Amino acid sequence: MRKSKAAALAVLTALLAVGCSSNTSSAPEASRTSAAADRGGALPEGIAAIGSPVTVADGSWTLSLAPFEKTETTSSAQGVPAGWETLRTKAVFTNTGQEIALLPDTTVTVRYGDLGRPAVLFRDAGLSGLPDADADTKVKPGARFTADLGIAVPAQAAGQRATVTAEATEEGLAQAEAVFFEGTLPGTAQASSDPSPTAPPATGAVLPLGSWYDKRLRVSALALGGAENGRRAATLDLTVVNDRSEPKPGLDVTVRVLTGDGLALAATGRPVLDYADAPIAPHRTATQTIQLQLPATAVPGPVTVEAVERDGTRATFDGQAG
Repeated sequence: MRKSKAAALAVLTALLAVGCSSNTSSAPEASRTSAAADRGGALPEGIAAIGSPVTVADGSWTLSLAPFEKTETTSSAQGVPAGWETLRTKAVFTNTGQEIALLPDTTVTVRYGDLGRPAVLFRDAGLSGLPDADADTKVKPGARFTADLGIAVPAQAAGQRATVTAEATEEGLAQAEAVFFEGTLPGTAQASSDPSPTAPPATGAVLPLGSWYDKRLRVSALALGGAENGRRAATLDLTVVNDRSEPKPGLDVTVRVLTGDGLALAATGRPVLDYADAPIAPHRTATQTIQLQLPATAVPGPVTVEAVERDGTRATFDGQAG
């Protein structure tokens, strides 16, 4: 990933108002996507509709995203999970300054659905993605630079909400600025089986894995993988709700997995500051899968998971691994 800047934690205090034009090669598909977004109701303050321009890089650039379109991959496609659908969009940067300027160093992440599950960005012929930071891409005043982005999502993501985070760092600065866009993925939405934080929460000092703590934090059941050298691969999904009107700088939660009746500490996981841990948009949710290695002698079996927030608040879950 291109951006692991600790400075990204300090960003995101003032998103600017938005509005603009679409840039897509398929007008009918763009119209359907925009209409679907409109039906979803007004967006929270700080999130722009896809197709609208947002000011970035201290006001010297604008950035807009075209609605998502379905696309076919070629044999050169890199990074598409097996069986996933492939989409494309365009990121259009306009130099609104009075001088030739370097394109802001920009990273993009896409989350879909009510739980904000991560999509995957990929490269392919004609979908080269955003240029590397050291490419020194220069743009004349008033001119545009367009990057073609490939995005892969599972089939069940069709028709769901997609929230895009773009972190742009202006030339000469270390601090990134995050802006957010939202639209609807192509296709017909199916009923979601994801548990909603608005459902009545489980109660008690220890919650079942898969339930919500205080309608804002959820730890899924553990899924086990293969064993090697006495360790067993495992994954869990950590879901965090940003219920505020400002961006939240990443998931900011550490999970501790304890096994057996003796509560032996088996693994600790925390999403690192990286592209997958991009800030969470206002009044939106983000989910990230955490990879763990557990003692093969301890699982399958009972596990207890502590989720420790930055302020020290702890939520405890238990269940079975395997």
